[in-house]
Amino acid sequence: MSHLEYFKKFVPRDTKEVKPELFVWIYTRVSSKEQFEKNSSVDNQLAANRAYAKKFDFRVTEEFGGTYESAKSDFTRKEFKRLISKVEVSRKKPYAILVYKMSRFSRSGGNAIGLVNRLVEDLGVNLIEVCSGISTTSERGKAAIYESLFHAYKENLERKEIIIPSMKAYLEKGNRLGNCPHGYDHYGPRVRNEKHYSRYQKIVVNKDGALLKEAWQWKVSGFYSDAQIITKLAARGLKILPQKLSKIWRNPFYCGISINRLLGEPVKGNWEPLVSEKDFIKVQQILEGNFSGYQHKKNEDDRPLSRLLKCNNCSNYMVGYKVNQKGLHYYRCLKCRGVSLNADTTPKSLKQGAHQLFFELLERYQCPDQIKPLVKMQLVKMFNHFQEGAFGNEQSLESRLRDFENKKKELTIRHGLGEIDRDAYHLTLEHIVDQIQVIYEELNTVPTKISNLEKLLESSLKKLQNLSVLWGSSDLEGKRRIQKIVFPAGVFYDSKNREYLTKKINGFVLVTYSISKRYELNKTGNSQIFDENSQIVAGWGVEPQTSGL
Repeated sequence: MSHLEYFKKFVPRDTKEVKPELFVWIYTRVSSKEQFEKNSSVDNQLAANRAYAKKFDFRVTEEFGGTYESAKSDFTRKEFKRLISKVEVSRKKPYAILVYKMSRFSRSGGNAIGLVNRLVEDLGVNLIEVCSGISTTSERGKAAIYESLFHAYKENLERKEIIIPSMKAYLEKGNRLGNCPHGYDHYGPRVRNEKHYSRYQKIVVNKDGALLKEAWQWKVSGFYSDAQIITKLAARGLKILPQKLSKIWRNPFYCGISINRLLGEPVKGNWEPLVSEKDFIKVQQILEGNFSGYQHKKNEDDRPLSRLLKCNNCSNYMVGYKVNQKGLHYYRCLKCRGVSLNADTTPKSLKQGAHQLFFELLERYQCPDQIKPLVKMQLVKMFNHFQEGAFGNEQSLESRLRDFENKKKELTIRHGLGEIDRDAYHLTLEHIVDQIQVIYEELNTVPTKISNLEKLLESSLKKLQNLSVLWGSSDLEGKRRIQKIVFPAGVFYDSKNREYLTKKINGFVLVTYSISKRYELNKTGNSQIFDENSQIVAGWGVEPQTSGL
């Protein structure tokens, strides 16, 4: 017997090995909501992944994704983040993650390759591309997966180089990307509502937009809080939340300006604005003074001086309340002890009520009928003087604005020709844009020319003749509107002397009052008492504001 025959018993015999059951997880994804809703890509990916698992006897225990998430950044995707987090914390990790195509897993290039390397090397979890069958179970397969991820990254980069410039050019023409804000209907070639299909983009003000256009004017006037505007809109059939209305006030879209991250600067939009640029800036200035613009105090018809009366000791608003047992209303300061007064004068009250005191305060600023023509004559002279100065200032500002606009255009051309580098371009552009913004804000303060001055003064003076009666006969909203116009900073209650003090009065009311008093003191009725350069005139410089009464 040969020695080799002896060693046959050491040769390994074929034995049927029992293959252990392996479990896997599935991840699916599409980039956009439109893909998710229209082309069934997620369902197709899921079906292919399940079929692959069945073919190779894998048991699917978890499924992730099933929605639309952009792959430009990995950990901004909720489902992707949930998948990776669960892999990291699970004690029993899956054999592999099934992905239909590597571009569905990630397009982040190097970051994705690093992530897959960690899954395989540190966590022992493989990645399998179902459409090709390649996987990280072998070194060559791992290299193929890495190559596929890098290809997805490169493909995404090339797409950006083509798509983003096109999107930017589209925006620069004044078009809109994405949904339109409340109040507009969006017509175009890629809209969801078939009724709004159009070959070219068209953005149209709808029924709600017409109501919001009114709301903007209410806000510009400064006479209405957001709470009042919401109530007025609801009465007209438009219900809107305070948070949403606050966002509307801060969105330049409504004044016809397009703001987008792809654009380096604002662009004029191709849609009808609901408010002018000038009025939009006015609203921003109002919001800067009152961040939310929303008053939470409940309106009470019996206490119209709420949010007007202030304690002269601490400058806090006095709060209105009702004593149910007496059926009477009062105002009091929550901070200063003993500072309170009854709202109305009653037969049993020892002193005048808050409303009677306010009625008398308004009477003080009424224009007497007998001297109204003389007051009007002086006001016309003063306004003409102001408007001449304002017109010269406006011309100067507009000239500066044109200069900066030309500088901005010249800067862009030089940058395009490569005469200045990118950093210098952006630094200079930022400075020019800041200067233009300052000029716009200054232009916003220039009073507009009043074409019907005498008619407006006649109407305003007529209201001032009966200011107290006008207030007394108005409803709650009317009363508060008059209060805000005449006393924009409120009225201060001096509890010691039981009288009202005013620290800021409407410019038109104050000047009219001053002229009236001077005429009363002048027995000859000379209408030339005031010099255009006098202190009272020089310190005013506003147009009549009582036209809103």
